[in-house]
Amino acid sequence: MASLAKLAQKLKQEKLDASKQRRLQEKKLKQVVSLGRRSSSGLSSVERRLEESRGKLGQINAEFNHVLARKESLERLALAAQERLTQEIAAKDQAETDVQNAETDGAKQIAAERLGQIIQKIQELEEEAKQRQVAAEKLVKVIEGFKKSKSQTLQQIQKQTKSRPVLLNQIKSSKVGSERLKKHVDAALKKEQNVSKILDTVSKKLEEQIARKRRIAAKRAAAKRRIAAKRRIAAKRRIAAKRRLAAKKRTIKKKTAPKKKTATKKAAKKKSKSKKQTKKKSRR
Repeated sequence: MASLAKLAQKLKQEKLDASKQRRLQEKKLKQVVSLGRRSSSGLSSVERRLEESRGKLGQINAEFNHVLARKESLERLALAAQERLTQEIAAKDQAETDVQNAETDGAKQIAAERLGQIIQKIQELEEEAKQRQVAAEKLVKVIEGFKKSKSQTLQQIQKQTKSRPVLLNQIKSSKVGSERLKKHVDAALKKEQNVSKILDTVSKKLEEQIARKRRIAAKRAAAKRRIAAKRRIAAKRRIAAKRRLAAKKRTIKKKTAPKKKTATKKAAKKKSKSKKQTKKKSRR
């Protein structure tokens, strides 16, 4: 029984160790699976953001190209206006000369009208050039904004692109690690179950031995109680017998006591008579 108790205690400790090892492996497996899930989720998020960033970059490039085209168009128009303005200024100089050199009032008036038209045209061209210059300056600021946005978007794409291999490696590592840890968990669980089965068998045998020992002890105790009871009954019987014997003796004594008293009296009378007779003889 002592050996079974020691074996049961040893198996309990082994079961505790196996349970502890199983829980440890399950915890590691949970952490690895969680990392894999986070990595998968992160990869999906990176892919989504990467797609959004590429779409944004495409939109930025399209708008950027459109703004560049507008700027180039304004520059061409401004250049053309500047050429026309140069021509009109030359025409103005010529018209002024014509006004000064006009020999008749009619020729002078025609030259003056022509000069007025040229001056008006010059003003229009200057205003047009000014407006185009302002528009071109605004486009320059817009282009700078697009360049900055494009640079930021490219940095995001590069960062997201670099994070993809890391996440993919984490996913791969998580998959390999989870498969390895699942085997460890299964092995620890199997060991725990085997130890538990052996412990159940040993515990059952130990309980049977304890129960058998208790039954034997109970039988011995019952036998001792029966012997003690028999002894008590025998003692009571002896006491009762003694009491009956004593009572019987007392009864017999009571019955024989008067007879002894009469005999004693007769003996006393005989003794007194003999004494009297002796006295009479002595007198004679």
